[in-house]
Amino acid sequence: MNMKNIFILGGIYTIISLVSCTKDFDGRAAENSNLVQTSYVRFYSGSLGAVRNFISVDNQRLNGTPLTMGGVFPGASTVTAFTTIAPGSRSISIVDSAVVPAQNPLTFSQNFLAGQYYSIYSYDTANAVKALVVNDVINIPTDTTCNLKFVNIVFSSQPVTPTINVDVFSRSRQANIFSNVAPLGVSAVIPHRTAVTDTLDIRVAGTTTILTSINGFTFNQRRNYTLVFRGRYQATSGTMSRGANIIATY
Repeated sequence: MNMKNIFILGGIYTIISLVSCTKDFDGRAAENSNLVQTSYVRFYSGSLGAVRNFISVDNQRLNGTPLTMGGVFPGASTVTAFTTIAPGSRSISIVDSAVVPAQNPLTFSQNFLAGQYYSIYSYDTANAVKALVVNDVINIPTDTTCNLKFVNIVFSSQPVTPTINVDVFSRSRQANIFSNVAPLGVSAVIPHRTAVTDTLDIRVAGTTTILTSINGFTFNQRRNYTLVFRGRYQATSGTMSRGANIIATY
C-alpha cells in the first residue's frame, strides 16, 4: 500500500471517528435534557372510604387500576415508585369512577418543578375531598440508616379538644421519633435504624394511648420511607377506620 492510499484511509478513519464522537455526545446531551424536563409524582388515596379513585394530570389518567383508601400509585403500599409528568402548572383531577360516584370529584392546579419529586395525598370525606401536595426531597444516607418522615392526614368527624396531634413511638428505640404532629402536618426527615424489626405506635400526643400501629416492620438501609396516618379518627373498624401505611420513597 503506497503512502497516498495510507493518507486517504487515514483521512476516512478520522472523519468516521469525528462523526461517531459527535453522535455519541448529542445522544447524551439529549438524554440529560429530557431528565431535566421531567417532574415525578405519585398518588396516595387517603379520602375516607375511597374505593374507586383515579388520578389524572391534564385530563390524562395515570392509574389503570382504581385505588381504595390507603392505596398508592404507582406500586404497592410498601414499595412504590413515581411516574413522570411534564413540569409546570398542571391540572390535577381525583375522581370516583362509578357511574353514580360515592365521592365528589376534586380538580385543582399545581405547579411542578423540573427534577423534583411530589406526593399527592387525598384526604377528608367523600363530599369534601381535598389534596395535600408534598415535595419529597430524596437524600440517600451514606451510613446504615434509612430516612423516615411522617404525614398526618387523619380526619376527625366531630370537634375534638385538644386538637388531634399525635406522637409516633418506636418500640425498638423505646422513644418517640415524631412528636406532636398536627393534622395535615408533615414532619422533618429523620434517620432511623435498619435491619431491626420494629413496631411503630401512633399515639395521642403526650400520652401512651395507641391509635394504631405498624407491626413488625424492618427498614432497609439507605432507603427513604414515609409513614402515613389516615382514616377517620373515631373509627376503629370498617372501611373508614384509622390506620397507617409505610411507603418507600426510594
